[in-house]
Amino acid sequence: MKVKNKGKAKDLLIFALFVFPAVAFVLFSTDVPFLMNLYYSVFDWNGISKDMKFVGLQNFVNIFSDDALFWKSAAFTLKFSVFFVVAVNTISLTVALVMAEEKKISSVGRAFYYIPYIISLTAISLIWKFILGPGFEALYQATGWEVFHWSWLGSSKLAFFVVVIMTVWQNLGFYMVNYIAGIISVPRELIEAAKIDGASRFQVLRRVTIPLIMPAVSICMLTSLTFSFKLFDVIMVFTKGGPANSTISVAYNIYKEAFFNNRYGMATAKSLVFVVFVLMITAVQLKVTKGKEIEA
Repeated sequence: MKVKNKGKAKDLLIFALFVFPAVAFVLFSTDVPFLMNLYYSVFDWNGISKDMKFVGLQNFVNIFSDDALFWKSAAFTLKFSVFFVVAVNTISLTVALVMAEEKKISSVGRAFYYIPYIISLTAISLIWKFILGPGFEALYQATGWEVFHWSWLGSSKLAFFVVVIMTVWQNLGFYMVNYIAGIISVPRELIEAAKIDGASRFQVLRRVTIPLIMPAVSICMLTSLTFSFKLFDVIMVFTKGGPANSTISVAYNIYKEAFFNNRYGMATAKSLVFVVFVLMITAVQLKVTKGKEIEA
């Protein structure tokens, strides 16, 4: 009996030794900062001084009653999320359906679409900023086409769609690869059986392929949604929230609140409100896509 208990204790110790580093990493990288955010959110603090004034829930009251810019950034983030999630998933799935075919050119095509994803968004933003500025100006001088003379980053509507197009183009390869993995895993005999029964290519796609790749759809929807909510580097480098704060994301608004306005307590309060907002939308998205997986 003692030998058996000693063996269990040894197994438990080995298990703890392997698990502890991972648990400690999670605690110190996510849980502890989150608890610190909760603490700082009830103070009026500039992030540097030792003088911290306790204000209770006043920061949260100010967010909901007297912070139009935060809600403007939330509206932009939500609008961007809708356009980005729909566009990147639709286009990448369409490209994946073509690239999943067993052809020699498919590997070249996959590499072509995936290359932008391995380049940092900061570098991509600088390249696009040059193209839309001096690049388009040179093309306008050469061709005289008015489209190259438009103020692409000076108009709020144009700037929004430029940000969407640039981020979709940069991320397309990642989602395409995920969809290709799902499409390849679909049993060929099911597709052949559907064709023998007289199903068209669209019917095969709708009734066979898409239901069977719903796990990949769930992953791509979740990752694209989280990416759009965390949008920061593109805004910081590309538009800086302009023109007239029309492209300011929530993440960039929180960053400016903390490091430009020196209102660290307010910034942490905004981040907590944003976390709740993201959790609610993510929960709805997961429920919808997971429900489709069950049906499949």
